[in-house]
Amino acid sequence: MGFVLQVSLLIAIAPLGQGIVQSVKARMQGRRGPVPWQPYAVAFKLLRRQAVWPQGATAVMRSAPWLQFAAIAVASLSLPIFSAAGAPEILLPLFALALARFALGLAALDTGTPFAGLGSSREMTVGALVEPVLLASVLPWVLVAGSTGWPAMLQASLGMGLFSVVRLAAFAALFLVLVAETGRLPVDNPDTHLELTMIHEAMLLEYAGPPLAVILWGAWLKQIFLVALVAALVLPWGIGRPLGLLWAAGEWLALLVALGVAESLAAKMRYLRVPAYLATSFALSLSALALQVAGAAR
Repeated sequence: MGFVLQVSLLIAIAPLGQGIVQSVKARMQGRRGPVPWQPYAVAFKLLRRQAVWPQGATAVMRSAPWLQFAAIAVASLSLPIFSAAGAPEILLPLFALALARFALGLAALDTGTPFAGLGSSREMTVGALVEPVLLASVLPWVLVAGSTGWPAMLQASLGMGLFSVVRLAAFAALFLVLVAETGRLPVDNPDTHLELTMIHEAMLLEYAGPPLAVILWGAWLKQIFLVALVAALVLPWGIGRPLGLLWAAGEWLALLVALGVAESLAAKMRYLRVPAYLATSFALSLSALALQVAGAAR
């Protein structure tokens, strides 16, 4: 019951997380910007509109939004927000995120439009680079715990020093992955519709109405899931405690604000430089792993 409650909570606050990032970006750029709950209005407006499908679209395109959303919701079930007891292994959400990416990429190809195909190709390339880096980012905790289960990994994280170089290096690696996985600058620009720079947005050009609302809500859910994942790994002290949810909410807010600030300070990099960016995250992950083996976790 607790895991159903937590995924319902994440689904409910996912648009708010997106609104916080947008508001921070606007303030950093000297603009008033939208209110934090603006994404709710955008989603509900789309839900009231009619779905329009391109000629020749098959069930692949029609079912992809729901499959993407369901896969990310399943990934959200695996987080230890209220308690680590009974939480699945950390590999489950990684496979679920890969399934969500595959569904949307296949649907983009199903449209038959060049821009959607371009976005799908880029998304799959970035995904193939991000997923190994994301897996490598959790290896320091797996190494100490000797398991991929959440209870053992949380105990391993609690055993590390608060400002140990292992924790800081692993956090830096995870934050770089968080930026890439949420499609933010410098990897992608969620506010552009320029075909030369679009990645995720290019795959959505043929969607309208409720299916587009589901895709957007799924992307926002993925963002808050990744934020919660980073918080649970790096600063897990509130999990399982009476005020643990308030502690987690503070961590999520801090990470969302950091995303908005980081995106405002970054410029869009060339697409061919994205592998070098992700290689930096991978190097930080390996550094954290090497430091953990060397006994520098305290």
